[in-house]
Amino acid sequence: MYSDTPLAILGGLSIKVFLKDYWQKKPLFVKNAFPDIGSMISADELAGLSLEPHIESRLIQEHKNNQWQLEHGPFSDTRFSELPESHWTLIVQAVDLHIPEFSQFLDTFKFIPSWRLDDIMITYATDQGSVGPHYDYYDVFLIQLDGKRQWQSGQQCNEDTVLLPDLPIRILGQFNTNDTWNVEPGDLLYLPPGLAHHGVADGECMTLSVGFRAPSNKDLLSSYTDHQLDQLQDHQRYADPDLEPQNNTGWIPPSAIEKVKDQLLSSLEKPNALEHWVGQYLSAAKYDNEDSEASIEPLNIDDVLLCCNENIPFLRDETSRMIYTGKVCDQPELLFINGKQMDFPDSANMLVQLCCHHRSLPPNELTKALSHPENRAFFLLLIEKGVFYVAD
Repeated sequence: MYSDTPLAILGGLSIKVFLKDYWQKKPLFVKNAFPDIGSMISADELAGLSLEPHIESRLIQEHKNNQWQLEHGPFSDTRFSELPESHWTLIVQAVDLHIPEFSQFLDTFKFIPSWRLDDIMITYATDQGSVGPHYDYYDVFLIQLDGKRQWQSGQQCNEDTVLLPDLPIRILGQFNTNDTWNVEPGDLLYLPPGLAHHGVADGECMTLSVGFRAPSNKDLLSSYTDHQLDQLQDHQRYADPDLEPQNNTGWIPPSAIEKVKDQLLSSLEKPNALEHWVGQYLSAAKYDNEDSEASIEPLNIDDVLLCCNENIPFLRDETSRMIYTGKVCDQPELLFINGKQMDFPDSANMLVQLCCHHRSLPPNELTKALSHPENRAFFLLLIEKGVFYVAD
């Protein structure tokens, strides 16, 4: 994928132009960006996911006088028959972790680094269904799967923007309409962070949202602090063998404050300390999946090569995240899978890049990457750990 190549899903814009002029700057609407989007999931299938206790789901109803009701799943199979005919929305998170087709769909957005991706959320709305005018802290691509919806964008918001009080969801106190789009199946709308927006269903409709991770400074610092606490030893303590006499015992001299600062910052100066934490943090799975290695059918390298020869791809497990770090893009130095660093042979640079870039490994490229014996053993280990599996 070349940065200057026009992409149909971006309305003919190149990746370079989109990132320069639109990403985190302004919205982009593309009519019929996905002409063959089809029915990837039905309303009944989506409702079925919301019955599962391990799948995050929400139900939002709008009542008169700008009153809103929020319910969290799992829901009973009779809950939906109790609802009115209009003004409600079902939201199901991380559908890509449960349906392989949606996980593969994320490869459509490979022009954004995979470590920035969060998940695919799908909403089903009845006529006039909405979640109200609001803003998000993250980028989002909204793709209409079924039915029609009207989207409006408004003002740029921040933490000082006034929200309506005493509501279970974040609703803007004021919404100033700037642009309006009437979307149909296959249409795409990109919205940058902080931009107020409001989507209202015109009849029944379904919308797919590709969201991106935007951790706050508070989250980053909290995670890094926890990581460092796990690394530090109790014997590493404050020391002052150069202590000087002072007139007032209650005074903390600048030299002591500087010593504390140096002691705290010393962890950042350790070789690859920050790089290790960032890799672990950004590769950590959003939801735990302790069964990823369960019922893995043992394969040998002949099985793998036979699949490649018959053009059968290997798919990355839907819950698995793979990223690598290094000074340049084509020279992986550290590999991280699901929040843990994993060693790989020196010969496996091409294989590591291939596995991190694709959710469905191209059979011909995988064959080339498996030419070295150590690479073959490494890929079999990834299969054994449940990171990849052969497509049906």
